[in-house]
Amino acid sequence: MKKKAIIKELCEAIEKVRSKKPLIEQITNYVTINDCANVTLAIGGSPVMADGEKEVEEMTSIADALVLNFGIIDVQPLETIVKAGLTANKKNIPVVFDPVGMGSIKYRSEAILELLEKVHMDVIKGNASEIMSLAGIKTNTKGVDSNEDSIDAIDSAVKIANKYRCVCAVTGNTDIITDGRNIIKVYNESDILSYITGTGCMIASLVGSFLGAGVSPLIAALSGVLAMSISGELAIEREEVEKNGIGTYRVDVMNNIYHFSPEILEKNIKIDLEKREYKYSMYLITDEDACLGKDIYQCVEESLKAGVNLVQLREKEMSTRDFYKRAKKLKELCHRYNVPLLINDRIDIALAVDADGVHLGQSDMPIEVAKEIIGHQKIVGISAGNMEEAISAQKSGADYIGVGAVFTTNTKKDADYVSKETLSEMTKKLHIPVLAIGGIKLDNIDHLKNTEIDGICVISDILNNDDCKKRSEDLLNAFREL
Repeated sequence: MKKKAIIKELCEAIEKVRSKKPLIEQITNYVTINDCANVTLAIGGSPVMADGEKEVEEMTSIADALVLNFGIIDVQPLETIVKAGLTANKKNIPVVFDPVGMGSIKYRSEAILELLEKVHMDVIKGNASEIMSLAGIKTNTKGVDSNEDSIDAIDSAVKIANKYRCVCAVTGNTDIITDGRNIIKVYNESDILSYITGTGCMIASLVGSFLGAGVSPLIAALSGVLAMSISGELAIEREEVEKNGIGTYRVDVMNNIYHFSPEILEKNIKIDLEKREYKYSMYLITDEDACLGKDIYQCVEESLKAGVNLVQLREKEMSTRDFYKRAKKLKELCHRYNVPLLINDRIDIALAVDADGVHLGQSDMPIEVAKEIIGHQKIVGISAGNMEEAISAQKSGADYIGVGAVFTTNTKKDADYVSKETLSEMTKKLHIPVLAIGGIKLDNIDHLKNTEIDGICVISDILNNDDCKKRSEDLLNAFREL
């Protein structure tokens, strides 16, 4: 992603939320609930604070986004929060989660982890202590406040984004927003914001408002953070001159959010960008025939040793019983190397062996149905051969797109070809990862340079090779050089 393109998307996001006026269902902290409702209105959204056990399911069903704030835990039972989250997942309604107090006490921390096991979040937003604790790092917390520097939480944020397949936002003096591939640092800040109760809760409401307007999770998180940080930064200008105090400053922040515009954003934004390798950059698809008589399990294991980070079991001509046996054995092998296993097409097999997800074709089960069957915590990828299919898959909740065929391939002779230009267009317009597939080899991978793809899917060039480990290493190094 380029800075200029990001700013363009941010400006469009502001216009989207103000024109759509999305309905944002919020189960949030009672200490800050009024401010959360008002900040939603100020940015252009429509808040509804419906958290009763008998109403959350129906209310969430008609919302454009759901905001869950753990400051409410025990006022409303965890089961009520889970019910709202599962409803949102089922309806493909985006969810923002603020894990307030993660790492502070045992009950709260365990309840947060239980919620994340059951509900898929699109954005997880917290302070440095909360995000680092969620990533498994012991931190020093002060109630619900952070004693950690947000810069120190970057690796934790990337880990959370990758683990939960979401965008992670860390608030602090420098705000961090990442989807695991892109890291954006926001330098707009005001020390006085920390004297206003619930600015973090309000940021979650702002993020939810942008998500509800149809903005991608990364840009929605960045928009919400910038709306608060720039508004706080501008409000301090008056405070430094007039010395009115925190009450006037608080009102000025809210007024600035109400007046937040593309022009104000472009004039004041201070961000840096960093790119990291996608967690599934090297994707092996199995084909026993491609092994040319070699043991398929040995071929896969040698590839795993070399750095293959995702494996898809794809065997078209195998009986269900044999497919099940192979899936079970491959899952054990992949998990030994902490690598997920996906099953091609066969949701029944994925369920039977508790695989990490499925990969679907255009004629397979609809993505929404697949997610409902296998659970929203599982990976669902899909093949796409053109922009229309890719955009539809993203809208339906696919976790990644496998785009191809990009070259001639013996394993799928009926595949249509995707041009380099189309591949580049997809990486620019889609916010989910784009992986190239179809005939990729060491001697043609350089053709994919400047497409900004997130990874490559390989079959024959690894499995045909006498040394699967070395060929996998060579392909991964060649991809990184792109």
